Amino acid sequence: MMIVENELLALLHMQQALEEYEGIRVVGAFQNPVQALKQFADLQPDVVFLEIHLPEVSGFEAVERMRSLCPDTEIVFVTTDDRHALQAFEWNAVDYLLKPVLQPRLEKTVRRLLSLRGKQVQHTHSSEGTTRVLCFHSLRFQPVGMPPQVPKWRTSKAQELFAYLLHRRGELVRKGTLMEVLWPELDEKRAMTQLYSTVYQIRKGLGKMEIDIQIKNSSIQEGYVLDASRVSIDTEEWERSLKQLSGSRFDMSEKLGQLLAFYEGDYLHDHMYVWAENERERLRKLWVQHARMLARHYIEADGRQAEAAELYERIQAVDPYDAEEGLTLLKLYDENGRTHKVKDCYHRITNAYTQELGLELPAPLVTWYAQWIHRQKENHLAP
Repeated sequence: MMIVENELLALLHMQQALEEYEGIRVVGAFQNPVQALKQFADLQPDVVFLEIHLPEVSGFEAVERMRSLCPDTEIVFVTTDDRHALQAFEWNAVDYLLKPVLQPRLEKTVRRLLSLRGKQVQHTHSSEGTTRVLCFHSLRFQPVGMPPQVPKWRTSKAQELFAYLLHRRGELVRKGTLMEVLWPELDEKRAMTQLYSTVYQIRKGLGKMEIDIQIKNSSIQEGYVLDASRVSIDTEEWERSLKQLSGSRFDMSEKLGQLLAFYEGDYLHDHMYVWAENERERLRKLWVQHARMLARHYIEADGRQAEAAELYERIQAVDPYDAEEGLTLLKLYDENGRTHKVKDCYHRITNAYTQELGLELPAPLVTWYAQWIHRQKENHLAP
């Protein structure tokens, strides 16, 4: 593991905190990103904790060079603000930590890193036999052996505050930030009153539902930390399972198909909180990336055109502007004799381009469809 951090105290603190975990060894700690890049090829770290705002070379430039030398290196970005979160996850970063990095938040990251390598973090609680928190599609709780339950919050603000703290679980969330997110229209005094009241409601509600999640006061007038270490969270389980796929290509395709089906809907889709959009987009892109891979495998290796078509239908619902995939789906429908599907799909793609984007439909789609219509007429007229 390597750390690149231009602030000396933050560098030393991170190194000390990481080395407390069994199974982690820091092979290099650098304030100067140029020096880190010079030694990167020799050290070949599995993971790099990387500050985004660095002198001489930005964190994103450093990642590009590191990935060119070692594509499998995992990246954890560390910074003082969340403005670059979406850009960070476009690099398939494992995590994005905001300073100051508190121990519960760091432990969450370490747990994710070690789980990717089949290891366990010492002093953490097992997720087996615990309540599951479901975030795909909508926020729900699933006690052991029970169907998912929609929690009964006293107010919509209580639901959103809980969701926001869960979204940033393990890290300190300042009270000022919470007031800006949930009560921007109120003055500070009234917003603070609402915050205290809503936190009380959430704690009381979690107790009644017997959900082992705690909201801790970090310090007086400072903020809150949500501790979800005693429950499992479906998005974490899903992402970890994707990275742990192993076995024969057939076994992997079956497991991947199950995981893709497990994606019930976008992250907190029913609630559509603006602050959740970056994570929603990141997980959506991850699903689309693996769905495309499996759809191609169905066609090229297994000859499972019907299942490939089902996957491409779901992909098109998420990304209707990929002309090449649209054409592939039209051909799959044609091969299976699904004439009405060909027409519906073509008109849907046409609408996406002309009405939504204001663009002309790509020529290959237009040409193929015109030829298909001609063949249909010929077949209909044939004796």
